Formats: sequence, C-alpha cells, structure tokens
Amino acid sequence: MKKKVLLVDDIKEFRSLVKIILSGSYDVVTAADGEDALKIIENGLYPDVIVTDLMMPRVDGYQLINKIKSGDSFRNIPVIVLSNIDGAKEQKALKERGVSGYIIKPFNIQELREGLSQSLSSVLASCS
Repeated sequence: MKKKVLLVDDIKEFRSLVKIILSGSYDVVTAADGEDALKIIENGLYPDVIVTDLMMPRVDGYQLINKIKSGDSFRNIPVIVLSNIDGAKEQKALKERGVSGYIIKPFNIQELREGLSQSLSSVLASCS
C-alpha cells in the first residue's frame, strides 16, 4: 500500500505538478492552505507525511505546523517544509518546532523524494 502524502500549497498548478510527479510512489492528497489541510486531517485522513508551503492565505504553514505539533493526535506526523524562504534562522526555528525537513523552492524533485523517504524511515524507526 502506498504511503499517504498531504501536499499543502496555495498555488493550484504547483500542487497539480507535484502530485503528478509523486503519484507513482505515493498516494497524494492536496490542500490549498492550512485550513483545508486541517479539515482533511480532522475528517479522518491520517497522512504518513505532510509537505507544506509557509506563505499561504487563511491558515499559513507556520500555523499549520503549530497546530499539528501541539496536539496529541497528529504530532507524530512528519512535516516537510517546501518554501521559497531561504534562511538558516528560519530553518533552525522550524526544526525546533518539530519539522523533519526543509526544502527550498525551486527544488530538485530528487531532493523532495529523498526528504519523503528519510521522514518516513525515521517514523518507522521510532515505532520499532
């Protein structure tokens, strides 16, 4: 069975492209922003990993990460940030919040695949 990836980004074309690229290996569900992502999770989808942008309308990536990592039910879901914000301080702060990976746009698709694989492997390792 394919692992579930929840891809959160406000740019529809970007979501569609990444979904097409990853759908051979993963079951990809998309959300337009953090609010949609939280609704999807609360309605029963428990993704194996979340890939999120930071800058989005309504509920942004920071708020999404805070909600996921602060609750008991979803805190163990790995989160990978996929953003055009390139800053070491930013990356360090997000890692301290529990983000497992940070990939800067524009990105190499292999880098995203490796990030997904590493995040999923660390979850499996922590369960054994």
